[in-house]
Amino acid sequence: MGKSPEEKIQMMVDGAQPHCDEQLTSAMVCSHAGSMSRAITSALSNWGGGLTKTSELPNPVLIAVGPTTVYAFKYKPRGFKVKLKNGSEVARWPRSTMKVEVGEPGAVTTQFALLADGHDAYALEATTAMGGAEPFRMFIDAMQAPA
Repeated sequence: MGKSPEEKIQMMVDGAQPHCDEQLTSAMVCSHAGSMSRAITSALSNWGGGLTKTSELPNPVLIAVGPTTVYAFKYKPRGFKVKLKNGSEVARWPRSTMKVEVGEPGAVTTQFALLADGHDAYALEATTAMGGAEPFRMFIDAMQAPA
């Protein structure tokens, strides 16, 4: 029997938690977006028209959500557990300055954009196939919850 959506999220939270200075509420392994959907491109234009900066984040990247901070970590898949090395944090942003725009769900992945600190935009995607849709929705809900 497979893991529940809550167990999938908890596995990612458990991997990131030792590297964060606050209790995490969610986490997700993400990749650079393959191509931007109209919804994301439109949202980025409304936010100031900045270029997407996925190249500044590692690929894949683990995004972790705390009550006041969003963290990004360099991540290498290793088996079925999420483990991060010390010093793997590559960015952190105040949640109060973050915005998230989600594109149309795809058959395998769903793209989304993070607008960080009011000017840097990152186009990412996460797997939503094979039981990944509900954990992804839980992650996005955590990102969009008030800080």
